[in-house]
Amino acid sequence: MPETMLKILKNIRNSFFLFAILLLGFSDLEAKNSKDVSNTEVKRKTISHKKKYSLTLANSKDGHPVRSGKKSYRFEVRLGDCGKDSGHDDCKKDRQRTELQFKKHQMGKKDHWYSASIYLPEDYQSVAPVRTTFAQLYEKGWKPILMITDRSGEWLEVGRMWSGEYVEMKKAIRINDMIGKWTDVLINARYSREENGFMKVWINNKLILNAENIKNITPYTKRGVGLDFGIYQTFVSGWKREHGEKPYPNMVVYFDEVNLGSTKEKVTKKLGN
Repeated sequence: MPETMLKILKNIRNSFFLFAILLLGFSDLEAKNSKDVSNTEVKRKTISHKKKYSLTLANSKDGHPVRSGKKSYRFEVRLGDCGKDSGHDDCKKDRQRTELQFKKHQMGKKDHWYSASIYLPEDYQSVAPVRTTFAQLYEKGWKPILMITDRSGEWLEVGRMWSGEYVEMKKAIRINDMIGKWTDVLINARYSREENGFMKVWINNKLILNAENIKNITPYTKRGVGLDFGIYQTFVSGWKREHGEKPYPNMVVYFDEVNLGSTKEKVTKKLGN
């Protein structure tokens, strides 16, 4: 084959690889940020597993569920989907996850509002006694202060925490009542290291947690609080202890209308509430 032809073919091949890389990059970026799904910028949590099915931007035209608009985030975790970053290794800590987190962290003694709509598909199977956390408010550089979880396979629970330890737990809605439909989560918080903070959580417009006149952030960090959401499974080995050789279920969860605002109206305006 003439040398000129070889150069042409090589250039075509290199151009194709470059296009494929760019296409994958844009796809990943799109999956992380969509104004159709969230009114604030989000980023992939670095500890998330890296399989390409871990996070996609799903579209209603392809049969995926959406709460409003045309798109939603689709998260998926399978057994062994653990990741690591420079500061943490989920594989060594009996954990696995795929999560997004808000780029902005909230600070100051003022009202912060968060919304998140969660959809559990018809084939959803709990992995209890493994704890699955769908959303958490997290002190940046420290530990969570709120977790919304499936721990038992029976109830969605709302747990208020201090320095990563539960201080209050509320049953919100039965897991079976979430399957095949959207569940709306609304959070209102004012962060304080004195006893004048508060934290309130509604599930489907029902007030589940109402903690007032509390310290809800610790003195161990001053970097603010942000929302993490997706699938975060802890103490994964508990499945085998409880269920033996029964196959570990793959888990898919959708999120939509994950918003941040200074008023309730700013985060719920698309929900019809």
